Amino acid sequence: MKFDSNQAWQAALAAVSAKRSVLWPVAGVFFLLPNLISVWFLSDVQAAMMANMGNPAGAEAMMQGMMGKVAGLGLLTFVVQTTGYMALMALLTDRERPTVGQAITTAVKSLPSLIGAAIVAYIGLIALAVLMVSIVAGIYSATTSAGAAWMLGMAALAVFAWVLTKLSLTLPVIVVDGVLNPVAALRRSWRLVSGNSLRVFVFYVLLAIGYAVISMVFLIVLGALFGLGQMTGGLPKAGTGAMVALGLVSGLIGTAVSVLFTAIVAAIHRQLAGPSPDTYGETFA
Repeated sequence: MKFDSNQAWQAALAAVSAKRSVLWPVAGVFFLLPNLISVWFLSDVQAAMMANMGNPAGAEAMMQGMMGKVAGLGLLTFVVQTTGYMALMALLTDRERPTVGQAITTAVKSLPSLIGAAIVAYIGLIALAVLMVSIVAGIYSATTSAGAAWMLGMAALAVFAWVLTKLSLTLPVIVVDGVLNPVAALRRSWRLVSGNSLRVFVFYVLLAIGYAVISMVFLIVLGALFGLGQMTGGLPKAGTGAMVALGLVSGLIGTAVSVLFTAIVAAIHRQLAGPSPDTYGETFA
């Protein structure tokens, strides 16, 4: 089936509009709330980092002292938000119209499979990176041509983008198709995208560019509103209150983006898998 990006975009917008009454509360709990908690606990760290921009040694010492706090909050946020993505996917795609509780239950049950798939994919990407670096280094040492090495490096990045595009439907494969075996889920995503890799990749790139432009505009506007562009002694001036306010606004934007992104991935999966995707009963072996 030929992938139609416009159809996927329209389907995602329609799905978000139709189910907004359940999507936004779930997104608020799993995306906005963790973001606000992180901003609240780390606002002093962020403000101190900006104040120490002219003192690298002081900034490094401060980060080392806060590493445990930052890592712990980061891990907790990752687990909560990953569960949120899966709950949103269930709400967007399940034809039985699950309740919020049922969608969260589905997400929690599917979480080990997604984490397993992420680990397998990460190991594979690391192995691919090592191989690519070895090839680039070998060609550079043999030809001493920086241009050839640079071109090969760009080719390596293209290969990474291609692989990630192929694996981008792993989340809906696990939640919607019920493929709980991590390796089988990755293979299913790979097969679904096959034949449409370039179209799907270009669609992702266009979305990323649009998001980057919008984020830059918001960052400039918010920076001006909250005084992040003000300087004191040649360094950025930013208090804890400003960082919390900025975190609230950016959290709202991030929550909206998360909902839309999940809907887009669901729409791509629905289009490539067909109207009646196969149901998989694979579990951990």
